[in-house]
Amino acid sequence: MREKKGISYVVTVAIVTAVTITLGFFLWGVVSGWTGASMMDIVSETNKGIAQQRSILVVEFIDWESGTVWVSNPGKVDLVILSCTIYPKSNPQPQGNYREIARVSASMDRVYPLKIGSDCQLITGQKPYVIDIRAIASTIYNPNNPLENAQWMIMVRQIV
Repeated sequence: MREKKGISYVVTVAIVTAVTITLGFFLWGVVSGWTGASMMDIVSETNKGIAQQRSILVVEFIDWESGTVWVSNPGKVDLVILSCTIYPKSNPQPQGNYREIARVSASMDRVYPLKIGSDCQLITGQKPYVIDIRAIASTIYNPNNPLENAQWMIMVRQIV
């Protein structure tokens, strides 16, 4: 008589089923994690875009005698002013150095001073001048990443 050695059909099916289910759960976990991470990125980008759209900065007045630029923020989010430059319109726009100059709260009834010379860089020349102010919503401001700030900032440019 010949002896049969081997694994029974039921055990084989059980092992293959267990491996298939384990791989399925593994793939489900990987896809779920990737989807969750992608959704977080999408939500973050959307929040930044909304904050940028809600950012409004207005140059109210330039007092040349006292050397003050008065700005207001009638928008819905507080702003961080990153640069302020006044230069002759006939000159090319100078390179900006984006650093925190001032914080401007969202308010319909407050104005904030920026001092020409310390807060606002003045490049003298022939009039008219261009005032160029860059700001970013404080909710998305990252003091450690100027490149990201440059991507999401707003720009106010006015001839004075």
